[in-house]
Amino acid sequence: MKYIDLHTHSTASDGTCSPTEVAVLAKEAGLNIIALTDHDTMVGVEECFKKGLELDLPVIAGVEMSCVYRSKEIHILGYLLPDSFPPKYLEVSDEIFEDLNFFAQERSNRNAEIIERFKNDGIFISKNDLNNGNPNAQITRAHFSNALIKLGLVKDKAEAFDKYLEYGGKYIPVKKITTVRCMEFLTKHNFFISLAHPFQYKFSDYELEELLTHLIDLGLKGVEVYHSTHSNTDINKLYSLAEKYNLLPTGGSDFHGGNKPGLYIGKGYGDLQIPFELIQNILNRRAYG
Repeated sequence: MKYIDLHTHSTASDGTCSPTEVAVLAKEAGLNIIALTDHDTMVGVEECFKKGLELDLPVIAGVEMSCVYRSKEIHILGYLLPDSFPPKYLEVSDEIFEDLNFFAQERSNRNAEIIERFKNDGIFISKNDLNNGNPNAQITRAHFSNALIKLGLVKDKAEAFDKYLEYGGKYIPVKKITTVRCMEFLTKHNFFISLAHPFQYKFSDYELEELLTHLIDLGLKGVEVYHSTHSNTDINKLYSLAEKYNLLPTGGSDFHGGNKPGLYIGKGYGDLQIPFELIQNILNRRAYG
């Protein structure tokens, strides 16, 4: 059997492994293809792709976009599918990077507001406390949790998120990027678009289907069926939804290195196996409609 991982993060956002290290770990795990999907950025893709070429490991250029739907943050995965497989060349246009600058600036503005909110309560966090020496990293709540741990205000990430980092809470403003704005970017550049980890948003069954139909109208083509947090029951349920709405299943570990201890690339918490046929089905549908 051949296995893949279409949801991984590096130091370009909130992972602790460099893009090169992500490729090396994927190869060591016996994976046959991966996608690098950092938050709102693709700056790590070229490095990961080049290492993949050295290792004979195909790497798909991806991104995980954050946006707001009904006052909840949701994540949408975008994949730049190669013209031929395995891909020999990386094709990410300058225009994509230019358009991503808008989302990066929105994230930066929001992070500045978060820093100010903490400052108003006597908690001083600087940009240097957040980026771990990587000024190009897209800063997420995971970075803030690490800073709070270093300040001795919390003992671990769980406490940081529970006490300080609740989305829409005292310190974390609701995002301004809408699903429409996010999907406009992804469809403009012909990404294959999949809804990430659908059960993390804690919607009812009816609300989840409403979200899917809303995104389908905007260009959604897939749904993340396999994920480190999904049980077999979850997987079966999502397969049914994928069939109902003519969506293609995708899957990934959501690997973040040390920021998600015990979660391994390609294997999740130990028993995750994402079949290679998922990417074959995606490429075949694109080729034959």
